[in-house]
Amino acid sequence: MSSRRIAYSGLFIALTIALGFALVAIPNVEMITATVFIAGWLLGPGMGALVGGVAELIFSGLNPVGSGFLFPPLLVAQVLAIGTVGLVGGLARRGEIFFLANKGGFIALGIFGAVLTFIYDVLTTLSFPVMAGFTGMQLWGTVLAGLGLSGMHIVSNVLIFTLLVPRILKTVHRQLGITGVIK
Repeated sequence: MSSRRIAYSGLFIALTIALGFALVAIPNVEMITATVFIAGWLLGPGMGALVGGVAELIFSGLNPVGSGFLFPPLLVAQVLAIGTVGLVGGLARRGEIFFLANKGGFIALGIFGAVLTFIYDVLTTLSFPVMAGFTGMQLWGTVLAGLGLSGMHIVSNVLIFTLLVPRILKTVHRQLGITGVIK
């Protein structure tokens, strides 16, 4: 692994954490998901997953609203979900021309934002009831109760993934002269 790749990974981890703390006071609006997706896009699926997992572990563990270290099942769900975002970002890179060349790509990125946010919300919502021994209807009730709160989270990430992510990716590609995954 090159020192350049390690440096970019560290920068993405720091940026993800900083953006997480910058928006921590705004419920269900965050830039963590988009930042980790971009890291995966630029660094590849494996490094994207690593960046996402490490950044989420640090952010959640040090979160002033409530440390993830106090409830390990939630922390594990958060780390797995955000690691998955980085992985998917790296895999989505294969459709780069499609995503960055036309408006359909912007919509596809918005769909990525919605699906990845939904996965994150379901995993984190289920972390408590599963550990508490809930089954069947209790689990479904918990998920349905959480969907209301997830709505704003999903909408905000769809907007971020549709309006900001493509522009950021185009700018980074142009400024750094990147034609492939950062080596």
